[in-house]
Amino acid sequence: MPLDPIEEEKEIQDIVHELSKDIEKDRNFAKQVKRLLFLGFLTLSISSVVVLLSYLLYLSFSVDQLQTEVKAKDKMLQEMEESLSSLMYQEQLREEQYLTSESEIDESLQKQVEKNINYLKEVSKETKGKNILRGNEKYKEIALTFDLATGEELALLYQYVKEYNIKITIFLSNERPSDTSGSFFVRSNLDLIKRLAKTGNVEFGNHTWSHFNYSRSVSETSQRKRTVLEYLSKSVLDLTRMAEELKRVEDIFYALTKQELKKYYRLPYGAINQLILDAHASIGYTQHIMWSRNNKGSLDLPDYIHKQFVYQNQNGKRVVVKNPYYKTSQETLDYLDLWESVDPHGMNGAIILMHLGSPRKFDKLIYILPEFIKKMQKKGYHFNTVSEVLNDKED
Repeated sequence: MPLDPIEEEKEIQDIVHELSKDIEKDRNFAKQVKRLLFLGFLTLSISSVVVLLSYLLYLSFSVDQLQTEVKAKDKMLQEMEESLSSLMYQEQLREEQYLTSESEIDESLQKQVEKNINYLKEVSKETKGKNILRGNEKYKEIALTFDLATGEELALLYQYVKEYNIKITIFLSNERPSDTSGSFFVRSNLDLIKRLAKTGNVEFGNHTWSHFNYSRSVSETSQRKRTVLEYLSKSVLDLTRMAEELKRVEDIFYALTKQELKKYYRLPYGAINQLILDAHASIGYTQHIMWSRNNKGSLDLPDYIHKQFVYQNQNGKRVVVKNPYYKTSQETLDYLDLWESVDPHGMNGAIILMHLGSPRKFDKLIYILPEFIKKMQKKGYHFNTVSEVLNDKED
């Protein structure tokens, strides 16, 4: 039965109304979704900005902290450098203060010194020590020798020995009269000495434990000077102490390497006399290894001279002048060329001295070795140990 037109229209309106409500719901839902998306994006953006700002603040704080630490370390390094640079000056100053001071009472050790010298003469009557300045001049062999100081360049020296297949000799010392500090108390030094010994290309001699000036430590009569000056033994240096100085180095080397130290020695500063040489011969050390020299000068390379300029008094004024003992790397290479060219034997049997560690921090002379080694090898020279340079055959 057909619907009444009025009923039909009402039904259509109801359907339209329901559709309108559904459409409105969909619109409201879409708006809510958009609002939520917007709020989510806004929240995420704000969070990202906050995180970024926090990170930037952290970075800024970290940079400030690092800069503070760097400044502190720079200051520390500068203070250390100044301390090292003034060491020799401080020693000289302390000696000057002693010489000009009249307020302190000094104790004379004249009797002890005389008694010790007489004893050294007596025990060394039958022995004769030898000071060796050069090896066999018949062969093109050079002895490159190093005295252990702070040991800073040991790693570089190990690299050179391996790379250029050279043989060298190192004279070992603790560098100071201490039982708790010094070259032998640096772990890296001990490790590198052990590695160098294993190469088979390195010979080791004795440079004494405490690094005293032996000549003055035997003869100095002022107790005040002995107390103030670090390079003097506090008591008169007798034969027992000389033997102990050598034995301590021997023992630590054997403990490290299970090898015996060669019976060659080099006293600090080259401070020797015949009495000291003979005394050492009486305890088994007959050969003191110095360094070579000719009319152009010595082969004690000035790698320990770190001041390029010094003060000098001229006409009552204190002026800055170039340090005559300081040599740059190039000046040292030129000097070695000149030394070889004027010597009638060239560098045959030459003994060169360098140091492993010194106050010199820039233009270190050890960096000339690659150029010097290659140049001399091209000329037919070989770099050998002291033992090989001293013997009567070509090694």
